[in-house]
Amino acid sequence: MNPTLFISHGAPNIILSDIKSKQKIRDLTNNLEMPKYIIIFSAHYLTKDLKIINPDTNKIMYDFYGFEDELYKVKYEINSDEKLTFELIKRLKKQNIDITIDENRKSYDHGVWNVLALMYEHLKIPVLQISIPTSYSIEQLINLGVALQQFKDEALVICSGGITHNLGDTGMSQNIKDYAKKFNDDIKDIIENAKEDDLKNIQKNINFNKNHPSTEHFLPLFIAYGNAINKKGKSFNSEMLYSNISMESFIFDL
Repeated sequence: MNPTLFISHGAPNIILSDIKSKQKIRDLTNNLEMPKYIIIFSAHYLTKDLKIINPDTNKIMYDFYGFEDELYKVKYEINSDEKLTFELIKRLKKQNIDITIDENRKSYDHGVWNVLALMYEHLKIPVLQISIPTSYSIEQLINLGVALQQFKDEALVICSGGITHNLGDTGMSQNIKDYAKKFNDDIKDIIENAKEDDLKNIQKNINFNKNHPSTEHFLPLFIAYGNAINKKGKSFNSEMLYSNISMESFIFDL
């Protein structure tokens, strides 16, 4: 059985930088068996209803601006798979989960390729990207993760987002802002001790809104938690960047 990963993906230019998170992610990957394929969720692919990327997809998008010219020249070979896509749809529909192909989604956002490029220098297996449905409740997102447990013998499920994501309050100081540290510590405690009620009610946390002016980067964690068989996750990267951006990442079912 493959594990489940939640990875805080940070800024797109992480792949050009020399930070601890890069090595932490690569070290983890080197200790994992290669799956047959990858199922991935990204905070940068939101749809009203549940969608899966076009199976003909084989390119990346540069869905960001204001970064180094070098970043827009990065190439990464990546592709989906038609047979696996239709099989996934069929198996999810058997569990009464409605999912359709997003014919217009023909490239992978940086929440996908940035993370995978850190994990695998050369990727030779298919990548099926599923959207995060904004119409889903927290309970439904967790249940979506549960429904995907049936794929864990074949696929590695990766949920790409961020434990904190207040871009409007970043800074270059080495001092971590108190609200970010406290929230990060709370999440680490919740995940490592499988405090499900606290996770489901996380929006009541006093520091949630300060860390997440919008929720999309936190939502993948609900899916990852649902996908886990053993609900107690383990942190494998706790770096903090730009004074409030957490790179906290978890592995379940190691």
